[in-house]
Amino acid sequence: MVICCYSLITKEWTDQELADKSLLLPKNLVDEALQKRQWIDRQLSIAGKLLLREVLAQFGLGQLSLDNVKFTNHRRPRFDANIDFNISHSGNLVTCCATDKGKIGIDIEQVKPIDFGEYLDYFTPNEWSTIHNAAYPDNSFYDFWTRKEAVLKALGTGFHTPLSSVDVANDSVTYDDVTYHIQNINLHEDYICNIAITQKQDIETPLLFSY
Repeated sequence: MVICCYSLITKEWTDQELADKSLLLPKNLVDEALQKRQWIDRQLSIAGKLLLREVLAQFGLGQLSLDNVKFTNHRRPRFDANIDFNISHSGNLVTCCATDKGKIGIDIEQVKPIDFGEYLDYFTPNEWSTIHNAAYPDNSFYDFWTRKEAVLKALGTGFHTPLSSVDVANDSVTYDDVTYHIQNINLHEDYICNIAITQKQDIETPLLFSY
């Protein structure tokens, strides 16, 4: 089962709201978030960790402390438990998805005008052909981008693996003998979001939380 939670940050928190939310998280995670220069980035970082708490509770793993988060060699966060999770944010929206079967990656991007010329090396000729021939090329670009990012985040290497080495024109892609299944998640009309999972399974309706 895949469970996704998300939150749309619509205003800057008051000092008291920030303090109240910070009390729910380990101090090191709060300190890391507060180092970000923009208030929206600070709040997205904190909200993402709060969503992780919500996801853990949905899986009946509320006893897991975020103090127990560990990291792989590529700085991918994980728990020593039967759950895999991933967090992504863009604009003023943040989401966290998790699964109790296999690996998961998620990426979300706010749709806005894009200069394709800056990204020529990130897509395969097959992908570029689809993007340029789409009715809405910008949307197609972000769809491919988030599909690639989701796969690489599930793989656990991120940008250590070249984006152009993963062709996501189909809804499944095999990399290093592992197959990743890609699916679009509809969170907001102004954003495009995709997840990649190593085991096909039911995806629950995303849960919206207000922070």
